[in-house]
Amino acid sequence: MALAEQRRAFPNTRFLLYIKVGTGIGCDIVADGRLHRGAQGSAGDIGHIKVSDQEDPCRCGNFGCLEAVAGGAAIAARLAGLGLDAASGSDVVRLVKSGNRDALRMVREAGRAVGEVLAGLVNFFNPDTVVLGGALAAVHDQLLAGVREAVYRRSHPLATHVLRIEPSRTGENAAAFGAGILAIEHALSPAQVDRQLARDLTP
Repeated sequence: MALAEQRRAFPNTRFLLYIKVGTGIGCDIVADGRLHRGAQGSAGDIGHIKVSDQEDPCRCGNFGCLEAVAGGAAIAARLAGLGLDAASGSDVVRLVKSGNRDALRMVREAGRAVGEVLAGLVNFFNPDTVVLGGALAAVHDQLLAGVREAVYRRSHPLATHVLRIEPSRTGENAAAFGAGILAIEHALSPAQVDRQLARDLTP
């Protein structure tokens, strides 16, 4: 998804963070145009970073994790507690689009929580573009408002000087586009094809 956004929607961006806000919350990192996975492939697992002053229990066993505070499943559970028909992030989106005030408020608050964690990432990584995708990005007006509010309040001005925070432009096709890019740039790269041909031609 991150590669799809960087290559197709933001081709002039070299340093990009793709935040997927759905049932869980994750972050993909593109640095100098390359996808970074980390030493063990777990880079960007921001869903279990603690949000200040929050103690919601998380499925990981800790308390106050971003996913437990701002994930689609967590918001749906809180709305269900108010007697609303909500069991998933898709239900949250439906309620927001119908104008439900509680859903609108909770998504805005979720955006602030995401923005609080993202502010630290912006200070540390200094991206020029942050893209929000995932199920809750379907109501990006409310989500982005909360994210931007927290990021621009808590990040260093130098880190936000040229920063843009945008909704996904590739939408539901992001994963398919990104998978194609990975195939072309890695499995079908000239160097990989040359290596395969060399092996095939070796007696």
